[in-house]
Amino acid sequence: MLDFLYIAVSWVLLRWHQLFTAVGLNKNGGLNWSLSIVFLVITARLLMFRFFVKQVKYQRHMQLMQPKIQKLREQYKNDRQSMQREMMKLQQEEGFNPLSGCLPMLLQIPIFISLFHVLRHLANSVRLPDGNPKLTLYTFTQDETLSAAKAKLFGAPLAASLRDGSTKVHDLLGGDLSTTRVVTLVLVLVSAAATYFTQILVRRGQVSVPEGTAATIQKVMLYFIPLSVLFSGLIFPLGVLLYWFTSNVWTLGQQAYINKFHPHTPTEQGPVGELGKKLAPKPGQKPVRPDRTINVTPAEVVDDKVSDGGGSSPAPRTTTPRPGARPNRGPNRPGGKRPSQAKKRR
Repeated sequence: MLDFLYIAVSWVLLRWHQLFTAVGLNKNGGLNWSLSIVFLVITARLLMFRFFVKQVKYQRHMQLMQPKIQKLREQYKNDRQSMQREMMKLQQEEGFNPLSGCLPMLLQIPIFISLFHVLRHLANSVRLPDGNPKLTLYTFTQDETLSAAKAKLFGAPLAASLRDGSTKVHDLLGGDLSTTRVVTLVLVLVSAAATYFTQILVRRGQVSVPEGTAATIQKVMLYFIPLSVLFSGLIFPLGVLLYWFTSNVWTLGQQAYINKFHPHTPTEQGPVGELGKKLAPKPGQKPVRPDRTINVTPAEVVDDKVSDGGGSSPAPRTTTPRPGARPNRGPNRPGGKRPSQAKKRR
């Protein structure tokens, strides 16, 4: 069902293996296969870097929205349907997309599952006889399958896990049990430490200090995630732990890069009335009034001429009198009749 994912992960892994073989590394050496797994992680994380930036923006946006969300919860605590409707309305107004927050993890999980399946298949391939069709699964050749299954990192087989006994580690995979446990524990401890310090950097890059339940959850996650990484050392083979180790160290460096070069810059809002103070004239300075435009109708235009050098152009005049002047009657308005001298004498 998920063969297309297994083939995709195996194809990238084999291309890196061919590249390192071309530059001079032993094609059956553990260093070659280990670097192939490391650069498989780097390839995946580079492809997902944009989604990681979106995840950081999502987290910061989520923190800025917390006061509004808390207000809606208190306002509609007895009406769940109305609260959900108002939450969706708030998300639309803020341009908030919850999917962008979990997208990097959703994209990384298939790669992790595929690599785990491929490495488990390689570990089980040691028992298969030559010519078995399972030795050529996921674009591997028979020689590449057996080479990857017996590859060792500092003497520890990549296909071995901490639960395996000496029979499988020594007899089937050709490794040393003590070395396998030491290498596995070192990878797990470094991976858990990288996860812990990543959580510290995430807390430093927050735009607001969480309170109440959010603060409690954050404090629990600070220790729960590293402990879960330690627990994973008991389950997964060394090759998967190498993938997990590289991914956690990459995440730590990525978070440090975001905090340093892409910090949160909140928009500063001045106090009330600050804009009016900036636009107000200085003491003793005459206020500058904007030019007022007077709409002139054709009936109010008088055929006067204003000399402008050698030519002339019509100048519009209005019937609006100046302050203190007598009203000027328009040319189309009939003038009033003045009383005659005889009527005045009467």
